[in-house]
Amino acid sequence: MKVAKRHIAKTFSWRAIGTLDTLLFAWLLSGNVEKGVSISAYTIITKMIWYYLHERAWFKSTIQNPNKRHIYKTFTWRLIGTLDTIIISWIILGDISAGLQIGGAETITKMILYFFHEKLWYRINFGLDQRNKRKAKKETDAKTNIVAHDFEVTQQEREERLGQKGKLIWFTGLSGSGKSTLSNATEKRLFAAGFATYALDGDNVRSGINSNLGFTEADRKENIRRISEIAHLMLDAGLVVCASFISPFEKDRNMVRQIVGAQNYIEIYVCTPIEECEKRDIKGLYAKARAGEIDNFTGISAPYQSPNAPDISIDTSNNSVEEATEMIFNHLMTKLK
Repeated sequence: MKVAKRHIAKTFSWRAIGTLDTLLFAWLLSGNVEKGVSISAYTIITKMIWYYLHERAWFKSTIQNPNKRHIYKTFTWRLIGTLDTIIISWIILGDISAGLQIGGAETITKMILYFFHEKLWYRINFGLDQRNKRKAKKETDAKTNIVAHDFEVTQQEREERLGQKGKLIWFTGLSGSGKSTLSNATEKRLFAAGFATYALDGDNVRSGINSNLGFTEADRKENIRRISEIAHLMLDAGLVVCASFISPFEKDRNMVRQIVGAQNYIEIYVCTPIEECEKRDIKGLYAKARAGEIDNFTGISAPYQSPNAPDISIDTSNNSVEEATEMIFNHLMTKLK
């Protein structure tokens, strides 16, 4: 298995670096080059075993942020590696204090060396290409073996039964801009007017069908793709769908438009300024993002690309919920019948 070969290759490359570092400190602190060689030689075997197992365990980790991953791996390995050096040095030198000195001395240099070793290997694909090929083959096989079934009841017939046209009303904007509030108010107004509706919301969806996704750009795209497919099914049922998602990238919103059909897509840009969104900060997210506790937070550490030509733009710092809902409702009346 090439993944196993990758772990073995990383084990040997790090062991070469780590052994030289241990040899240097053992020699300097014991004052005896032979004992320094003995300590580093014995740690080669034990640390290769520990390092390989450490790599296998971390390969299954779900931490996606590369820098966080490298830092956490550095600390967990250093704990294991330092304990190993202390014990081997203690046994060979017969002095626990000398073992602690050697283990402690190598800690800083090895943490730095290990971090950069991880950064380097993160860019190397050795051992990963086979896994990627298998994944691509599974996806190709799945698509090849899927044959869509044509049902006799059509979207048009469902819409005629409901007396409405299925549409996706897509609310986009920063966190705290008022998307969910307006989506909820719009659905209530439409439902009261006799429309068959459904609402999709970012946090609600992420707690269920998209609970396995993070906030990297790739995960954000997959989050929006899945929502688009769900909305597409609901439109096929003839429903009017109110969807509130930050959806910060224009290319992802274009993907939504393509999946559901441009004629079925109504874009509402809730353009409330970030200063107002931060004042509201009901969930305390902006404060955490400013403090560096949240990665890839839109508007702070990740970009938001404003829509080029939304159907409606609403600044909730200038319009009340009632006023904004009335504007949206009046616009929709020309689209839903």
